Order: sequence, then C-alpha cells, then structure tokens
Amino acid sequence: MTYFNEIIRLTKKYIEQLKADGVDRVVVSEKGKNMKKRKKNIADGKLKKLAEEIKNCKKCPLHKSRKNAVPGEGNPEAKLMFIGEGPGFDEDRLGRPFVGRSGQLLDKIILAMGMKREDVFIANIVKCHPMVDPSHPDERGNDRKPSSDEINGCISYLEKQIEIIKPKIICSLGSVSATTLTGISAPLGKLRGKFHDYYCSPRIHSGVSHANRIKLMPTFHPAALLRNPNWKKDAWEDMKKIMKEFNGKGKK
Repeated sequence: MTYFNEIIRLTKKYIEQLKADGVDRVVVSEKGKNMKKRKKNIADGKLKKLAEEIKNCKKCPLHKSRKNAVPGEGNPEAKLMFIGEGPGFDEDRLGRPFVGRSGQLLDKIILAMGMKREDVFIANIVKCHPMVDPSHPDERGNDRKPSSDEINGCISYLEKQIEIIKPKIICSLGSVSATTLTGISAPLGKLRGKFHDYYCSPRIHSGVSHANRIKLMPTFHPAALLRNPNWKKDAWEDMKKIMKEFNGKGKK
C-alpha cells in the first residue's frame, strides 16, 4: 500500500509542477487514441458478425414466423446494457429493439439518466418475436412471453454480446429478463430495487473471480409502466441507484 501511496504522491507533485509551468491540459497521444479506437472497432466487428449469425438462426420454431430477427443495437463499449424479454410487433418489422411505445418510454428514461440511446446497448433475452398465434404474424396484440425452451435456445447469443461489450451495469427489463439473468425464480417485486450479480462465465456461480461479475439491476418493463403508471416512481428509484453507482457514490 505504501508503494501506491508513493505513486499517488509523485503524480500529484508532477501535476502541481505542470500547473506551475503554465500547463493547463495534457493531450492524449495519437497512439493511445488509436488503440482505443481499434479496441472499439474490434468489439463492433464481433457484434456485427454475431448479428449476422442471429439473423440466420433456426435453433427454435420462432424463426418460422419472424419478419426479422432483432439482435440488438448500441454502443459496442457501453457501460450500461438494457435487456428486455423479446421483440414485439414493431421490433419484428424493423429488426430493431424497443422501437414501439415501450421503446419511446425507454428512450425518455435513458435521456432522464443523462445519456442518449446510442450511449447504451439494448437487447433482449430472445431475438425473435414470440407470438400467441404464429399463423397471424401481421396482427397486433399477438405477443407472449418466451418459453423456457426458446430462452435456452437463444440465451447464448446474449451471453456472447455481454462478454463482448463488458458493461459495468446491466438493467433487466421485466420478470423474464430478471429471472433469466439472476437465476432466481422469484416475483419481480422481490428482485427489483437492489443489485444482483451477473456472471460473465455463463451460468457458473462458483469459482468465478470477482472481475467476472457485472452488477445487475432488475426493474419493470416499459410496457408494464405504460399499463401501470403508478410503477414509474419505483422504476425511477431503480434508475437512480444505477446513476449513483456510475457516479461512484455506490462504492463502499
């Protein structure tokens, strides 16, 4: 610990000397910028390759009725990921996550948190639209929750996305996302409002280093907030906990 204290002391002394010499800013070297850009491009390339795999996936029957698979979208180096349960009617048509009324509300939540949609990454547990009646894909209100078989067939895609992006925090939207990612079979009301651990090594909870853990905050799905506006206050409390963690105030 003494060694690190000495490094901090010398760094502070160096900064003070720079200020005394009239230096008010330090320019990052082009090499450093290029390395950061290269790292982002590599992550983006991996996500695009995975997206193509998802678009051609036929692991479960959902592919038979889909218009478009919905891999997800956003910043390949996002610090925050939002993960819902599955695409709906609008998402199936556009091939993009959260673009209907639920998506509009999610966009407002992200803006209220001081970010933009392109700052985060948005995905779902399953990548194709689960329908009550697959023979009528052009009907609205034909949505349902994904089955356990559909989740098991698709979850590896999401796990790979998380491993590529390496977010600091995941916000799961809705009960399906919460129970799938936490591995805890419990009502959303008992899961939300506090951080859980998501393990980067898929479904392995023992012998995993702390470095492989990502903080996970379950909250309500935006569609549920549209149906039950009174829940918005609780959902915002969940978002405030996420913002507090990003600001460093959540660290002990």
